[in-house]
Amino acid sequence: MNRNHDRAFVIMGTRADPHVERIADEVAKFGDIRVEVLDYKDDTKISLTVDGDGNVAMAVDGVALPRELLIWDRSKIIPGTTVYVKGDDPSVASFVAREWRAMYQLISGLYGDKVVNSLDAKKCLLKPYQQVVAAGVGLNVPMTLVTNHKTAAMDLLRGSASGLILKSLCAGKITPGPNGGSIPFNIMTMRVTEEDLGAAEDEDIGYCPHVFQHEIRKDHELRIVMIDGKPHPFRINSQLLESSAVDWRKGVHLLDYTPCEIPEALTEKLRAYMRTMGLFSGSVDIVVDPDGKYWFLECNQDGAWGWLDEIVDGALSKEFAAAFRRRLMSQAVELADA
Repeated sequence: MNRNHDRAFVIMGTRADPHVERIADEVAKFGDIRVEVLDYKDDTKISLTVDGDGNVAMAVDGVALPRELLIWDRSKIIPGTTVYVKGDDPSVASFVAREWRAMYQLISGLYGDKVVNSLDAKKCLLKPYQQVVAAGVGLNVPMTLVTNHKTAAMDLLRGSASGLILKSLCAGKITPGPNGGSIPFNIMTMRVTEEDLGAAEDEDIGYCPHVFQHEIRKDHELRIVMIDGKPHPFRINSQLLESSAVDWRKGVHLLDYTPCEIPEALTEKLRAYMRTMGLFSGSVDIVVDPDGKYWFLECNQDGAWGWLDEIVDGALSKEFAAAFRRRLMSQAVELADA
């Protein structure tokens, strides 16, 4: 690896994540950018210094990083997966994982706008917050209620012609019980009937907040990978399978993902959303109803796109690499003008 370049692209994550491997290799192909992966699984040696005057410096394997650098946070330190930290003792591994997450958060905070997506852009990515921003730029969003009050949920259900769906607010993972294996799992979106909600005890609903939404009837869905303002849309015919009708992730390995076009009006609204949120990239989920109306559900700034990249012969990796290079090169212009 050539570490004598005047500019560097730094990835916070691990090459065990195929997204990291793809982007690191693509950026390295330019030949004029030093590429470093702050890899917690590969014994990479990182030194972050804050001196008495508050000046920050970072070195990788003993070699200082140049002034012109761009940092991509692709840290997905998830228990029970191939990208989790090394170690057999769960309690020790959990502590080590928290320390690495804290290190990456510290780097994001210290390097500010040299990080994509920035720490500031990630301050609130919860779905209802995103919906407020999305509605503000003209995107359609479903009626949503966050509550732990059964009566409020019942009132919302009675006011919906299409019924309700239920989602997790934090989108976190659940650790299985003693006999349930070791890999945490997601809470999938589910349909809630009046019978289901009526049978629930007040205490069941009151245990924690839940996200209830008016269900949007679907013709099909879109996963749109936004990269520096450019959309890369894929059509998902989620309604072809019963298992994927409510949440297409339940049929993720059975469905087809077809590159498609979207209206320019939708593109402009998505660009406005990304600018308002301060996001360089993200995976946007859109529902298209039987009348052809587009409904914004969420944007996952760390959303996976590797399997889509394979469908388009690496076009997403190349677009990411080119966009990162543009952003990095723009720093040279800004420094020259300073």
